[in-house]
Amino acid sequence: MITTLSGSNVFMIENELKNTLKAFTQKFGDIAVEQIDGSETDLQSITETLTNLSFLSPNRLIILRRGSANKQFIDLIEKIFESIPPTNEVIIVEPNIDKRLSYYKSLKKLTQFKDYVGLDFGQLARWVVDTVKELDGSITNNDARYLVELTGLNQMRLFNEITKLLNYQKEINSSAIELLIEPTAQTTIFQLLDVAFSGDGKKLLKIYDDQKMQGEEPQKIIAMLTWQIHILALIKAAGNKSPSAIASETKVSPFVINKSIGIAKRLSKQDIQNLISNLLELDIKLKNKTVDVDDALMQLLLSINN
Repeated sequence: MITTLSGSNVFMIENELKNTLKAFTQKFGDIAVEQIDGSETDLQSITETLTNLSFLSPNRLIILRRGSANKQFIDLIEKIFESIPPTNEVIIVEPNIDKRLSYYKSLKKLTQFKDYVGLDFGQLARWVVDTVKELDGSITNNDARYLVELTGLNQMRLFNEITKLLNYQKEINSSAIELLIEPTAQTTIFQLLDVAFSGDGKKLLKIYDDQKMQGEEPQKIIAMLTWQIHILALIKAAGNKSPSAIASETKVSPFVINKSIGIAKRLSKQDIQNLISNLLELDIKLKNKTVDVDDALMQLLLSINN
C-alpha cells in the first residue's frame, strides 16, 4: 500500500507517522523500517529502497520525505510505483506540495492521499480540551481559548505548550498560562494596538518594555504594526461582510480577522489612514534622521487615542 500524507497541519502528519511506525514495529520490528529523504538521495537509491524485498522480515515500511525535490523521481513515479511489491508499505510525506504539479496529480491518482489541513480557532480550542483530558489533566473551555489566543494556530507548538503546562500542574488555568506561555509576536502586537486604543498608557508601556526585554527590535515592532494595520484596513474596506467572507476574499487567517474586528469597529477609515500616514512618517524619519527609535515609536503609540 502507498499512502501520501500532505497538508499544512504538520502536527497531524507527524502524529499519523508516529502511530503507523508504532503499530508496524510492534509487529515486524525496527529492522523492517527505512526512511529516506528525496532531497538528499539519488534516483537509483530511492528506487531500490522502494522496490527491494527484505530478507529479514516478511514486510517493510518505507517513509519517503520530500520526493518532490528529486525531479527524476517525479518523472518516473508511475513506473517506480508499479514495481513496488505488495509486501512493502510506503508512506510519502509531502506537507507543502504544489497542487499545480503533475506530481500532485500522480499522488492523488496512485496513492491513498490524506490531506491534513490546519484547524481553525474553535476547533483548536476544543482539541486543546480533549488533548489535556487524554493526558490526565484538566482545562476549561475559556482557558483553552486563551491558550490558543496566546500561542496562535500552530498545533505542534500548542501540543508542546500543553506538555509544559501539565508538567507544571495537572489543572491548567489562566494563571499558569500567563506564567509559562510566551505570546506570539502577532498576539503581542494585537495587544499593543488594543491597549493603545483603550488609552491605558501604563499598560502600553509595560507590554512594550516586555517586548524589548525579549529582544524584539523597534524596527521589527514597526513592521508588525504595519502588518496589523493592513489587516484593519482590509476589514474596514470590506464593509458589512462576515468575518469568514473577509478571510476568504483576503486570504488572511480567519483567526486573525476575528481578533482584529473589535478594533476595526472602533475606527473610521480616516483613523486608519492617519495610522498609515504616521507609520510612514516614522519610517522615513528613522531612515533619514538620527532619532531615538524607542522614544519615537512609543510617542506614536501613546498618541493613537489622543
